[in-house]
Amino acid sequence: MAPKTSIYAIRTTISQERSVADLVTTAVVGETDIWECPNCGEQFSSKDATLKHMKKEAKKDETHGQSDPKLVSKNQLLGRVKAILVPETLRGYVFIETLEFRDVELAISGVPHVRGRVGGKVSFEEIDRFLIPKPVAEGLEEGDVVEVISGPFKGERARVARVEVAKEELILELLDSPHAIPIRVHADFCKLVEKGERERVQEYEDMGEGEEEEDEFDDESFWARDDDFED
Repeated sequence: MAPKTSIYAIRTTISQERSVADLVTTAVVGETDIWECPNCGEQFSSKDATLKHMKKEAKKDETHGQSDPKLVSKNQLLGRVKAILVPETLRGYVFIETLEFRDVELAISGVPHVRGRVGGKVSFEEIDRFLIPKPVAEGLEEGDVVEVISGPFKGERARVARVEVAKEELILELLDSPHAIPIRVHADFCKLVEKGERERVQEYEDMGEGEEEEDEFDDESFWARDDDFED
C-alpha cells in the first residue's frame, strides 16, 4: 500500500511561480546521493558504482581492504515529493504534493522568491477548479460588449448576440457597422469590454437586498489561513 500524501501551498513572488517550481524540482530529483570510496576518496552517485570502483582498485592494489563505501550525503527528498503544481490561472502560489510538511521545508530551503508557507493541508477540492480552466465563452452573455483581438475584425467592438458554449464561439454584431450583420468568432479571439444591461440590473438588485457577499471558501480553507512566515 502506497503511503498517503498531502498537498501543501507556498506563496511566491508574482510571475516567479515557474522559477520557484523549477528550483524545487531540482532539489527533489536533480540532486543525488553521494558515496565515497574509503580507499582513494573518489566520490560517486550510487553505492553500486562505488563498489564497482572499489573492486577494480582491489585488483590493482591488494593492499586495499574490503571496507564498505561511505555515504557522504543523502537526498532526503528523493521519492517523497510526488508532484509540483503551478496553476496557470492562480498567481503567486505553488502547490507541492508530498508525504509530510517537513519535505516542503527542505524543498524550499534557500529558494529565492518564496514569500511564505501556508499552514495546514490543501484539499483537492480547493485547487480542482485551477486544474481545468473554464471555457472563455462560459463567462460571456448576450448583450455583453467585447473587443475582437484577432482575425479580420481585430480592433472592432461588438455586442454579443448569442453564445454557443459547446463550440466556444460567439455570434457578434459589430457596433460600428451600419448594418447589423452577425459574424461568428471564436471566444478566444474576444476580450470583454463591458457587461450587458442584464447583469448591471442584477447587480443593482443584489445591492438593494443588503445581503453580504459570502466567501466561496469557509474558514477552514487554506485561503483563509495566515502564512507561516513572510520575507
